[in-house]
Amino acid sequence: MQKKNNDQPEKVTIRHVAKAAGVSVSTVSRSLSNHSTASKKTTQKVLEIAEKLNYFPDSLAQSLRQKKTGMIGVILNDLTNPFYAEMLSQIGAVIGNTNYSMFVCYSNWSIELEKKNILSLLSKRVDGVIISPVHEKSENISLLTQNRIETVIIDCYPSFKDINYVYTEHGKGSVIATDYLLKNGHKNILLMTGPIHSSLEDNFVNGYIETLKKHNVDVKDEYIIRCDELSTSCGYETFKKLINNESGSSILDCTAVITICDTLAIGIYRLANDLGFSIPGNYSLVGYDNIEVSSALVPPLTTIHQPRKEIGSESINLLINNIESEEIKERKIITFTPHLVIRGSVRRL
Repeated sequence: MQKKNNDQPEKVTIRHVAKAAGVSVSTVSRSLSNHSTASKKTTQKVLEIAEKLNYFPDSLAQSLRQKKTGMIGVILNDLTNPFYAEMLSQIGAVIGNTNYSMFVCYSNWSIELEKKNILSLLSKRVDGVIISPVHEKSENISLLTQNRIETVIIDCYPSFKDINYVYTEHGKGSVIATDYLLKNGHKNILLMTGPIHSSLEDNFVNGYIETLKKHNVDVKDEYIIRCDELSTSCGYETFKKLINNESGSSILDCTAVITICDTLAIGIYRLANDLGFSIPGNYSLVGYDNIEVSSALVPPLTTIHQPRKEIGSESINLLINNIESEEIKERKIITFTPHLVIRGSVRRL
């Protein structure tokens, strides 16, 4: 810190750095932003002096000049779900190696809260947004497009023009899971999906139905169960009601279950511990996501791997590239194909 005449510390400015380095203010600015026109020798000298003087750029003034804030918003529906948490961790890891900062919002599957989150990020003048929308055709997305905010939508099939998407083909995931259970002799297969009708979930259900039909197995509507939420507790309570016939639909002849996320499957594991039934002795089980804890269950959960870390890194890299690119941007749709991870929760009949 420089000293004022009254011995009060004076904030170090870019002019102090320029004077100490013996260069112009514009040269310091280029060096600090690692501009291609700044030589390596000069850049190194400026960085050393800036560090010695404890100088840091005024990000607000910088953003006003550049018309960028260096802030990115991330809006997710369920931060308690390890799938989203692991994805968010990867996004944070990428951002940590850049000059950007991150705001994280939680919509909890609420259209109203989603809108509030978007308006909050707009007020902060974020440069871009990654969002898992409450619904694939949520009108809230128009708030982002109208304000020309760079946007990447994740975990959702493409519905909006001129917006980038990164997602896993859930339909193929349910095909793989259903086919694997059929090959192991199971025909009475329960499907547990989520509360929201979306193209991803519809494709998940359709993949299950089409695979059963392909193998000439009857499709039973009562075997398609929509859970109120994608949580461990909901998996527990939903399956408990089913096996106790509290829902009016008995599944006593069911031998296998596919869940749209591993957290629902974990709820069934907990119920098995409480009620004393066996996995896979009484019910074979295939999850979806392959979150880290799934391999630590007893027996380890057979599941469909969804590359959450790759989804996170691809979405943030795509967003930053679009923010920084001065060229005309072409819409990008990045899809991932899930694959089966065989462990110990399925038995052959």
